[in-house]
Amino acid sequence: MTTGRILITGAAGFTGRHACRRFAASGWEVAAAVSPRSAKAAGLEPARTECCELTDGDAVAAMMRRLKPDAVLHLAGRNAVDFSWKSPSATLAANLMSTAYVLDGALALGGCRVLVAGSMLRTDEAALSEAAHPYGFSKTLQTAAAKAWHRWYGLPVMIAEPSNLIGPGSSGGLCGKIVRWAVSAEEAGGAAEPFRLSSLREARDFMDVRDAVEAYERVLNEGEPGRSYAIESGRFLTLAEVKSAFDELAGTELAWEIGDKAAAPSPQPRDCSPIRALGWRPRRTFRQSILDALEGEREQRRRERGGTPFASP
Repeated sequence: MTTGRILITGAAGFTGRHACRRFAASGWEVAAAVSPRSAKAAGLEPARTECCELTDGDAVAAMMRRLKPDAVLHLAGRNAVDFSWKSPSATLAANLMSTAYVLDGALALGGCRVLVAGSMLRTDEAALSEAAHPYGFSKTLQTAAAKAWHRWYGLPVMIAEPSNLIGPGSSGGLCGKIVRWAVSAEEAGGAAEPFRLSSLREARDFMDVRDAVEAYERVLNEGEPGRSYAIESGRFLTLAEVKSAFDELAGTELAWEIGDKAAAPSPQPRDCSPIRALGWRPRRTFRQSILDALEGEREQRRRERGGTPFASP
């Protein structure tokens, strides 16, 4: 499979918008599923937009019967640890039950290929009750469900587990927050409140969202059903290095507040040989991702102001 009709859930989100563009450019007919509550469905052209509550099993089944996709990229869900502490049941519904309904819909169509976007924050299934937070608990169950549907029914479903995604667009991750703060500081001539980092020693893998979407396409086309694919850049950066990149690329001097807490344990590199065996490699550097994210945020604000520019590099 290289083209056909693909259903992309969570299409109005950070990754979803990039996925719609990537798959359309590759020749897929894209159906973009968005939440009825989403106010960000505009700009998903050339995708066909479908409004669906994915925690409603009947609504998902009806959408799948109507669209009859050849493949599904399931990106939708609650992707926030903080929210999961406040509403664990809503997190489970969004991450587990929506996945189960999508898998059921694919099965009813005779088994189209499905790629589920998992999380590197999931825990070992054997230690489920020891998950660090409800979000990790929900993503562990999501991964288990995807593998179970493959084992029970032979559904050709794969799981992608990306690292911290960065790049242009409205990311809720650390770098996305810094991007919005840095551009606000540019607009204020450097007078913004300091951005707090808990430490400078913690290291993380950051990967451009566009590279991740290219990996997703490769897995959908060539991946082995039932397998999980860890996807990373392979470049772990300390928060000190992240700070230095923003200091260099921002159009004003940035004020930081650095905590004195001991650094949180840094995640260990994962085995990415399965995705690399499919021929995928990350193509964008961290610096380029941040540069593009900053310029994307500046451009978005220029549009919102009706094209009035502000000083930026």
